Amino acid sequence: MAVVALSLSLVGTTGFGLPQSNALAFCGGIAIIALAVVAIGNRALFALTLVALMLNMGGWEKVALSLAHQMTRSFFGIYSVRTVDGQARLLVHGTTAHGIENLGSPARERMQTSYYAPRSGVGLAMHALPGIFPHARVGVVGLGAGTLACASAPDQSWRFYEIDPKVVTIARTRFHFLARRQPSASIVVGDARMMLAGEPSASADLLVIAAFSSDSVPMHLLTLEAFALYRRHLAANGLLMVHISNRCLDLRPVVAAAAAHGWTARVRTYYPTQAETRDHAGASMWIMLSPAPETIAVVERASGTERWEPLRASASAAWTDDHASILRLIKWRG
Repeated sequence: MAVVALSLSLVGTTGFGLPQSNALAFCGGIAIIALAVVAIGNRALFALTLVALMLNMGGWEKVALSLAHQMTRSFFGIYSVRTVDGQARLLVHGTTAHGIENLGSPARERMQTSYYAPRSGVGLAMHALPGIFPHARVGVVGLGAGTLACASAPDQSWRFYEIDPKVVTIARTRFHFLARRQPSASIVVGDARMMLAGEPSASADLLVIAAFSSDSVPMHLLTLEAFALYRRHLAANGLLMVHISNRCLDLRPVVAAAAAHGWTARVRTYYPTQAETRDHAGASMWIMLSPAPETIAVVERASGTERWEPLRASASAAWTDDHASILRLIKWRG
């Protein structure tokens, strides 16, 4: 029975180059659970079936990545760098991809992918940026693989804020985004709020908030106090982009509550076409804010037929440094 359980744990998994099939992996897991029920009363055998179930649910893949030195552990989590069919390289933390680099040529390696695709909210904002700030100062909270650097222009100055030094190493050594587009970009390691608080006022023309840890959101980056800090950090007509894609929470009310304090805001929900999906563009939701309504208008005009929607006002969902609740934000239905 032990051999059967371990054999079933390999069914449909990606570990050690085996062909992947979620359906087969699921069936293998059900079979292992059935063996575990039969093994109740035999402690050793029952424990072994539990080990087999963990291996079936992604354990073999992690073992294979560890043996290939493709996983990195830090205080903030476990990161893996994976190559998919020789076509793309992924930076994965938990269940979330924090960067996707297309492979095959330098041109493909410079493509905007995942949440940062050209027609995403931040992609449209980057397209409009030279018309607002000819020599823009860009700040990005959350480095990931450095994907957003693909949208940069030569006459812009960029600064990334990243809390985990391991991510900085991965972005510089395993991916080409920074090397090809922003090799001289400044990277500040530390908590973004603390780092921004120590910098002069009006230090950036565009500030992008894209700091996620799997499907959780650093709550202190979305409080009223945080948005007050962003306002101080931006130029008078500066632009703030907040990435709120999340499978579990609808964060629009939180940002809307902060926007009520002197911001003009729009939201952009983007779904890629089949062709864009093949190039690893991903669905995303971005909120664009500015203290200057004319800045929002410029981005909307530059977006052409791509639509931005008004952000519905919501004062009751505001997060502060003293209180924040996710209960009313949970997506109870898919």
